[in-house]
Amino acid sequence: MLLLAVAAHGQNQSYTVSTDIFPNPDRGFYRYTSSGSSGTTYSFLSASTLNSYRTQNHTVIQRMFYLQQFVASPISSTFLANMQTDFNAIRNAGMKVMIRFAYSSSESAAVLDATKAQTLAHIQQVAPIIQANKDVIATYQYGWIGAWGENYYTSQVATYGNEDYNQFTAAQWANRKEVLDAMLNSTPAEIPVQVRYVLYKQKFYPTGNSRVGFYNDSFLGTWGDSGTFSANSASSAPSTAESNYLTAQTDISPMTGETNMINAPRTNCANAVSEMNKYNWSLINRDYLTANITNWTSNGCFAEMERRLGYRFELTNSSFANNTLTLNLTNSGYANVYKARKAFVVLKNTATNVEYSVEISNDIRTWKKGTAIQLIKDVSGTVPAGNYQLFLNLPDPSLSSPLYSIRCANTGTWDAVKGYNNLSLTVAVSGTATTNPVVTNPVVTNPVVTNPIVTSPVVTSPVLAVEILFINNNTLVLNNMPSQNYTIKVLT
Repeated sequence: MLLLAVAAHGQNQSYTVSTDIFPNPDRGFYRYTSSGSSGTTYSFLSASTLNSYRTQNHTVIQRMFYLQQFVASPISSTFLANMQTDFNAIRNAGMKVMIRFAYSSSESAAVLDATKAQTLAHIQQVAPIIQANKDVIATYQYGWIGAWGENYYTSQVATYGNEDYNQFTAAQWANRKEVLDAMLNSTPAEIPVQVRYVLYKQKFYPTGNSRVGFYNDSFLGTWGDSGTFSANSASSAPSTAESNYLTAQTDISPMTGETNMINAPRTNCANAVSEMNKYNWSLINRDYLTANITNWTSNGCFAEMERRLGYRFELTNSSFANNTLTLNLTNSGYANVYKARKAFVVLKNTATNVEYSVEISNDIRTWKKGTAIQLIKDVSGTVPAGNYQLFLNLPDPSLSSPLYSIRCANTGTWDAVKGYNNLSLTVAVSGTATTNPVVTNPVVTNPVVTNPIVTSPVVTSPVLAVEILFINNNTLVLNNMPSQNYTIKVLT
């Protein structure tokens, strides 16, 4: 194919949507792991196990850190060092992790929890490790209280209340909030924190807190998903107000969790998919409840969940004219991106192979699901004049490995070595030359449902420079040229 790079006349490119299942960061089915609940032996993460998870398209694990042996004492330096070893293994495998701390994995344990003072001290102890590993921490779940850290059963009844949050006193609500505030205040702002119940966030932050999302460990269950929603009977549905609240609060905050029972018809495919989409689900446990995983697989919706949990960006089309790139895409996932991430157009000089990265969107959390997104960027003056291949790069802000870059769901566009999405455009950029890569602020439109319009240029001079790149034996003919005077440069 003979590819013409004509700055004045521009190019158009359309993309084919792929139904392939592939790994992308911060989303999908996650895998459960724990440090061991016995309190005697630390169970380290296995590099081979983590690598096998990636080959199965999993990019996130949950890591439960059980602190049973430290209920009445500081966390040992050995345990903290073991945690760091785990984080190193996670990073080396190209994975991320949702972390939660708890003192017991059984509601029947004699002592479920530490005192509030001891818990607050423990939160401060783990804070430096969380800070040091913020690049691979997907979320920090509000645990610390109750079996599995779910804030339900507790041995500290006077401090935190009994199992029924409708019976908590103002002081008990304040004590629980103090624990959550300690988590938020001692860890980096870029790490989302998740709470277990809708009422908790409503009580703690009545005016909202965009850093706080949710985990639902009884998704599609009875009694309002075991308290996720307020309920007065096993079969009662959440109120419209609570339902709408959870939908709104998980717009750019993480929604994750697991199922814990068969509860047809809610756990059947049709409803499960509907509620995942309604409540903006990004991650769900692959290891529990296995009976639901089996049902979803046999009834044909598991593959859709693999594709659509979290975000799924699909390139639609692009054009380049007058040094300006217009790129259209959609998000067909169940959710939006919940961690800040920028987008860049990479311009690779075809003569020198030098790459220039130019910001085209400063926060892709605005790329909302179910809508068309249009990005426009004038690259004039950002790169030296010349011919360039164009790529879309959606890198992790803290990790350089291409394993952490976002792949678009299109056929033939993914460059796994670079972590780029190939826009299949080779263009001529004219204008003021610059010698160094420049990152500039983008021009990003609101989501629109329109295709890019490329208009014919207004030619004011009888001389038009046309650059022809010989790629293969096909030929493209230019018609309606403005005059018979041309300067033609042939690149071989």
